[in-house]
Amino acid sequence: MKLRKQNVFFLIIAIFILLLCGVFLLRAPVLLVTDAPFDALYGRTRALLKRAETSLRLFRRVRPVSISIDTSSDIVAFTVEAAAQSPYLVLFPYRYLEGARRYAEAFPETPVFVLGGRSREVDTGPLDFVSTDSVTDFYRAGLCAALIALDVQQVAGEILLFQGDPIPVEWSAAFLAGLREKGFEREPKYLSVTEDYSDTQNVVCVVMSGQATTFLEQNLNIPVILFSWVDPVLTSQAVTVIFDDSPWALLIRVARMMGKEGTSLPSEMVFPAERMADRKMLQQMREKMFN
Repeated sequence: MKLRKQNVFFLIIAIFILLLCGVFLLRAPVLLVTDAPFDALYGRTRALLKRAETSLRLFRRVRPVSISIDTSSDIVAFTVEAAAQSPYLVLFPYRYLEGARRYAEAFPETPVFVLGGRSREVDTGPLDFVSTDSVTDFYRAGLCAALIALDVQQVAGEILLFQGDPIPVEWSAAFLAGLREKGFEREPKYLSVTEDYSDTQNVVCVVMSGQATTFLEQNLNIPVILFSWVDPVLTSQAVTVIFDDSPWALLIRVARMMGKEGTSLPSEMVFPAERMADRKMLQQMREKMFN
């Protein structure tokens, strides 16, 4: 009798799992448009793990749609159409804006989102345009930089911010506000990514909103906060915080904001493993992801 009860229990569990799998497979998938250069930068193994995580959290399949980088907008739209009928949503990187427009015009009932990054604003017509909340990002970067400076007891040290193009006033103001909130009173130094800056004796933290190759080549043991989509395993050991506004980083929040107001999302903060010895400081930084 006891064995029979156990068998019935396991049968019920098996049926429940099969029902869950059936519902999962029957739900409309989420499509994410990608390409080989992005996959190489982001990391293929990392993308597979992120895909599994996102699928579980959304409880629906997430299907990458790989596009050749030089594909015409018509072929982009056709490729996405062939990937799934009536998807839950489709997320396009900005570089495929015209393909996204074509697809949205052909399938107006499907929610279509385009990630615009930090500084692009366009008339997207039937599309939903999602930009990066750079004010929040730079505020959080300021908090992190100040915490790093305080950790090494160098409130009088220098914090450098390398930029590709001069950042808007509101971004630099947000960065400064983050520094001040944690007690760092010195003015940060703003530099071009092409600048060969070698006076690093008093530098306690470096923030990079652009790829400062010349500076990185010095292989200095100075904590770096990086704005990038790159796979953390490919970065220097000095990189302790990464602000990631890639499609994979924002996909869950894009899916959950459907039908709600809001077209700007902050980056996902990534903390490469084993690069920050101070666990208390790491916890403080992680808390800023949800504030």
